[in-house]
Amino acid sequence: MTSSGAATITRSKATIIVSIVAVFFFSIVSVRNSSSWLSSYNQQFPLHNGHLQQRNGSVAAIASVSVAAESKISTTERQQTSKTIMNRNKTSSLGLHMCKCLTDDFPTNNANSIPHNNPKRLRWLHFPKTGTSFISTLWSYSCSTRDRYIDLNVNSQVCSNSPDGKRSALSMYDFVLMRRYPWEMYGAPNFIPDESSSSSPPVGKDVSLGLVGGTQHGPLSPNLQDKQFLQSDRYKKLVNKHQLMRYGSELMTHNITVAAFFRQPEERIISAYKDALHANGFAGNDFKNFVTKVRGARNGQCKIGNRIYLNPVQCFANYPGIAGCMSRMLTGQKCADALFHEAGLENVAEAVDIILNHLDFVGLTEDWNESICQFHRLFSGRSDSVTGQRVWDQPLQREFANVHKSKKATISVEELDGFKDVADTVVYEAAKLKFERMVGNERCYKFMSWDEIERDLVNNDNANTPFLNVDKDGNVCHPLTCSDLGKQCGEWDDGCGSTIICGICDGGRAGLPSTWRVQCVEGKCVDYCPTWEEKGLWFLSNDSPTIMKEVAQSIETREQKYLSPIEAFKVCDVACRGKTGNVPANDVTKAFVDTNLCRCGNTTKALTNITLSDFSSAHDIMTTCGDSKVFKSLRALSINDTQPICCPPIDEEKLLIGKQWKRLYSVGGPKLEGSYFAHIHMGCGSLDECQDVAREKGAEIAVFDIISSYCHLARNVFELDNLFSVTKDNTRRYILDLRNPEKP
Repeated sequence: MTSSGAATITRSKATIIVSIVAVFFFSIVSVRNSSSWLSSYNQQFPLHNGHLQQRNGSVAAIASVSVAAESKISTTERQQTSKTIMNRNKTSSLGLHMCKCLTDDFPTNNANSIPHNNPKRLRWLHFPKTGTSFISTLWSYSCSTRDRYIDLNVNSQVCSNSPDGKRSALSMYDFVLMRRYPWEMYGAPNFIPDESSSSSPPVGKDVSLGLVGGTQHGPLSPNLQDKQFLQSDRYKKLVNKHQLMRYGSELMTHNITVAAFFRQPEERIISAYKDALHANGFAGNDFKNFVTKVRGARNGQCKIGNRIYLNPVQCFANYPGIAGCMSRMLTGQKCADALFHEAGLENVAEAVDIILNHLDFVGLTEDWNESICQFHRLFSGRSDSVTGQRVWDQPLQREFANVHKSKKATISVEELDGFKDVADTVVYEAAKLKFERMVGNERCYKFMSWDEIERDLVNNDNANTPFLNVDKDGNVCHPLTCSDLGKQCGEWDDGCGSTIICGICDGGRAGLPSTWRVQCVEGKCVDYCPTWEEKGLWFLSNDSPTIMKEVAQSIETREQKYLSPIEAFKVCDVACRGKTGNVPANDVTKAFVDTNLCRCGNTTKALTNITLSDFSSAHDIMTTCGDSKVFKSLRALSINDTQPICCPPIDEEKLLIGKQWKRLYSVGGPKLEGSYFAHIHMGCGSLDECQDVAREKGAEIAVFDIISSYCHLARNVFELDNLFSVTKDNTRRYILDLRNPEKP
């Protein structure tokens, strides 16, 4: 297809572009701290609906929900710890990644290397297998400031509990990051002006909104101004088979800033093969037939045209519709072509035009470090309020890391036996050309060893490292990470004068059923059974019912305020055995079983040999699901096993029937934003309670996150002027428009 209007290129010009790039290509290619259980819950732990802290109009430290004052690190302890960490990191790493072009006097020799104004809306065109790690830069760009920044060094696994009780662990670093640092709490304060006062004027539609459109593999929308294309049979077939996004071109219609990483085509295909035959666009029988053919290659069952492939990776690469992924996604189609089974050549002309003339940022997976520096050079600068000069902060070191390293054996390009993805080869060469224009004559990235850094410091020359915090004796202050601090959540002093954000607690980390809750207490994530206020159970106090004290005594629990997961399971075991006659029936049964606080079934062995420390360790910022003793044990827990029902289960589908709540997706759906002024952990509260508190506090929209049990409230709501909403990537998130003053 071709584009039109100001961006239109004629077919003859398109042919010339393809020829030039193809010639260009073929001329050069040959190519910690595991802590105790918070002093046995002895801290006061508010479980009523509504815990809100604010500071300077933005989200306050959620580091503690206790009445006691938040613990602080003394100056002496901080300095000593910081020096220890610095020395440790100097021995465990070779030096620092840095971007030397983040200065106002760095030479810029062409328009492509001149910094842009900060984009109001930034769209990531994410080709499969070109670098999920880019989310580190994009989310840090959205959620970090000069003095407050998120810790990107988190595990890459999403530990989740589905509503039916099934547990799963997926390698989805982007989802992990966004769960720990929700947009409403950490991104919105940086991009949406704080105008929470009811007397303030509405936020204008030109407000910055950070990352939009999702982190998954959604193609760019096509240019629907091309009348000839809209009348073609090709367009009609694409629309009928849902193979074409129709939201109006982000580039031509909505003027959204688009950033994309490109990768050498054959390397990208090999990586897709290794990643469970990644072929976004194939579904249902198309995907089933595709997988059957590829896996049958070793048995001589992969026949494509007149050729039989005995090597599965060759079968994968040559399968009709696999080649040309980047070319298709640039022009509106999904990565894999399940409709026409083409190789992307139909899309090349427009794809090249889009790269050279319309993309605002082009990165190369093979030149990752330079690409990260160039992104910061172009978009992350700001104007100094005093001097008026443009000022940059260095990227966080984690932005240079690969968060999705493959553990599978390396497959070389030679095993493709000469296969070439022709369409994407032309596209990739165009991207390389655009990249070199963007970089200019002098590259930005530089790695400095500790020896070089110390030599510069001795010579009183820190021009290369102005971002380092150095004391009068020349000692470099190395910021403490959340793991260094032993923190799992909240906001803390990093030891160098800035605040490191460890985020909120993820309800899926321990693998407990979805009726459980988790809250941040003094930097630790605590799994707990919230009190059902109308029943007054699940906790111990002088005012607790007699039967609760008897149960606690029967399982030899300690003197404490709240029951741990281990003890709550024991309570239900005692109560359910009374129900079945194994122990004398008494008020235990009435209190817990007959009121549905316990589900009786098979006696579970899931928590055998599990300690409270194991539950705490499951929430450590670098613990993966596979390394979590609790998560692995609870995988054996069946929905039919005896267990506590800490909160009433939420039937999400039933709640949506006849309600105003709507699912909040990253593309399409409700398109509302505003100034977020409250973030309330709901305990056992659900959508109805979130709605009630939102009306009470005068919110215009409410966003409820089922996974974290947070109710986010906003005022000064405005509607986005296109179908690309702010990235949230969580289908278990709901939004309610409260601008209608009448309660339904």
